[in-house]
Amino acid sequence: MLSNGFRLSIVVELMVPGDGIARCWDVGDRPDPKSYILSHTAQQANSSMLHGIKDLDRDPIAGPAQAPDSLPVIDIAELLLDSTSLASRPVIDDIAAACRRWGFFQAVNHGIPDALLARVREKTHAFFDLPIDAKLKVLRSHDNPWGFYHKELTKNQRDRKQVFDFTRAGTDPIYQSSNRWPEQPGEFKPVMEEYFKACTNLSLQLLEAFSIGLGLPPHFMHADFEKNHTGFMRLNYYPVHDPIEGVESEQQQEADLGIHHHSDAGALTLLVQDDVSGLQVHRNGYWYDILPVEGAIVVNTGDMMQVWSNDIYHAPVHRVLAMSERARYSVPFFFNPAAEARVSPLPSVVNEQNPARYRPINWGEYRGRRSAGDYADYGAEVQISQFRN
Repeated sequence: MLSNGFRLSIVVELMVPGDGIARCWDVGDRPDPKSYILSHTAQQANSSMLHGIKDLDRDPIAGPAQAPDSLPVIDIAELLLDSTSLASRPVIDDIAAACRRWGFFQAVNHGIPDALLARVREKTHAFFDLPIDAKLKVLRSHDNPWGFYHKELTKNQRDRKQVFDFTRAGTDPIYQSSNRWPEQPGEFKPVMEEYFKACTNLSLQLLEAFSIGLGLPPHFMHADFEKNHTGFMRLNYYPVHDPIEGVESEQQQEADLGIHHHSDAGALTLLVQDDVSGLQVHRNGYWYDILPVEGAIVVNTGDMMQVWSNDIYHAPVHRVLAMSERARYSVPFFFNPAAEARVSPLPSVVNEQNPARYRPINWGEYRGRRSAGDYADYGAEVQISQFRN
């Protein structure tokens, strides 16, 4: 465990549709994305497997027979110094090998200082330790999604957790609303804003690796993020007991999981988790634990990255188990494009044999529709599959 109390891991999920196996390729022998052709029928079968099964949460948890070896831990320092340098090539090769076997890996030396992470952990615990009345003063709503919430839905099922969400300073362009900051704990806002900036910088560096992997210049996708991204930060608290147990609520159905299965809507997610396990990724009909690893951060790709890559990268389905013995805390940063971004397959991954599989998606509209389901059951959640050609 780090001195700040967090066990951090960076997990990157890149899944090749068609066989349900997560993988990517070495930089040294990386194929031209234009020649990376996948059967449309096979892709549809994989989409049905990940998103069409009625309840993936009932699938079994992988045991030793399904996960006989541990995930690789990769030092990404050289990659972050210069993604195009010769020194970064072995790092990218190691990442590619991990992606071919697992689709995710654990990375250390991600550049976010331990001291900052310690302060984030301290303020996260202090906020959720406040009396419920204090947290309800910054209660978020359907009209303003920034602030505290304790009745969130995923896939129209209530999660057993409390959250606090915030985004960039000012009025956000999707909801036309601003952050709600609590009066306590002290120094909460400046600490969180400093961490938000650090995660933004790391996410931009990771975008370079994704661009290179798609046969594009490192900064190709930066224009949709660098100055006007709509990313947001979430503080998660997973208590042992149901946070609204015994409280009359229209969302009083049983909360049997910390978060029910889902894919993330945006481009990338960076997750800081503590030493209490619970995060799981779905693959080949099983749920695989992503165990905390000292000195690492956990990253996964989202829906928009899957669209940009024309299904070369795949948004992983994941969940968090309900806590039974110890509370769990985590801090995900969702790196999302500009509100006005129109997301469609990139030119390097489209050709006559492999045409664009998605119609353009207006990110601001997609995000707004996706988040509406956090508050009430409005029917089927919007998915990128609805934009398939």
